[in-house]
Amino acid sequence: MGNTDSKVDFRAAIAQLAARSQQIESNDESFWDQFWSDKISNVQDIFALVPAAEIRSLRDESPSSLAILCNKLVDRLQQAAEHSCQTERDQIAAINCVRLLTRLLPYIFEESEWRGFFWSDIPNGQQQTTTSNGDYLSKPPLAQRLLQTLADLLFCPDFTVSSKKKKGPDNPEDIHTIDSCEYIWEAGVGCAHSPVHSPSNDRHRTEILKLLLACFSETIYMKPS
Repeated sequence: MGNTDSKVDFRAAIAQLAARSQQIESNDESFWDQFWSDKISNVQDIFALVPAAEIRSLRDESPSSLAILCNKLVDRLQQAAEHSCQTERDQIAAINCVRLLTRLLPYIFEESEWRGFFWSDIPNGQQQTTTSNGDYLSKPPLAQRLLQTLADLLFCPDFTVSSKKKKGPDNPEDIHTIDSCEYIWEAGVGCAHSPVHSPSNDRHRTEILKLLLACFSETIYMKPS
């Protein structure tokens, strides 16, 4: 029963996002958190609860809401990667963000005016951040941040590769300091031995690779000219 209620809540959030009469504020974190919470546990739910017609409606009727959603999904992915996906909460959030982006991208690429969205400035004045000194720094384009984050996640210990170090909650492995030959998928140049395989790591890799495939398949989603 609880799982059914969760799916209803997720479906209601999608409908609310698509409603033209109600603009969701970008700082309403309790609302946006619904899209990557543990309420949705598999990719089939994402595809069933986010129908194609509703994505197109969201794209055409509420483009600013779709833009904010994409930014929020990438931001949450970055947050999980920066913490090396150490917690179960981060891992669930990362996978659900990946799944939802995989669902959304084909419909974004259908329309020519959206094709430059991921390489354009971030909307709603969010393209700049401030340093500790109060100086402004431009944020990289959304596509750049997404691809860099996915590359990090593909070699994240205990998420997509097996960890080789004993660590505790106070000493997590920093993904940015990992040696490139230290964590691999298969034996090859620089490493003669294959790592131990983990079914969960394989599933996470597959989800991320599906999103990368969607990112690089823009032309197959374009309408005939």
